Amino acid sequence: MADLQTAAPLGEVSEFSADGGGAVLQVRPDFAMVQVFAKTGKAGELAQKLDIVSDPGKAGDTSSFAALPLSPGQWMLIADNANANTFGQEITEQISGLGYVSEQSDARICIRVSGPNARDLMARGCRLDLHPSVTAKGFCAQTQMAQVGVLIHQVSDEPAYDLYVYAGFARSFWHWLTETAAQF
Repeated sequence: MADLQTAAPLGEVSEFSADGGGAVLQVRPDFAMVQVFAKTGKAGELAQKLDIVSDPGKAGDTSSFAALPLSPGQWMLIADNANANTFGQEITEQISGLGYVSEQSDARICIRVSGPNARDLMARGCRLDLHPSVTAKGFCAQTQMAQVGVLIHQVSDEPAYDLYVYAGFARSFWHWLTETAAQF
């Protein structure tokens, strides 16, 4: 039997900085992610159990994770520096009888876009209005960038964005992102 080795979607890539530091792209390997689905009629109770307070388009932060709303009764929970299996199991136990959990840590990669030209870089491929008068820290939405589905979370007002992309599209998205960032 052949020895199988684990491979990350972007190999050994960890950071890219455009000339002059106008845009910095970092692959974040240090997160755990689960998608939570509330049972019919249980969304409010599930949110209360997990201490999720969020509005559509705005992430809710708890003491142990960020809750990004995906649709009514569905959230993507993201915990920094957490073990994916442990995090998923903890959430499953907390919402027993209220909903379902799908572990997503290996299904997506996270790329942080920051630097003085982060918003300009995002505007090159994002179909959403990310102007500071419209978005701020906590903003989140699903959209397409470079024909790839992306879950965007604005993590600071500087701004900095975490982009969650399906692992199968990671290489082509990274290529587009680095080529576009090089313009800055």
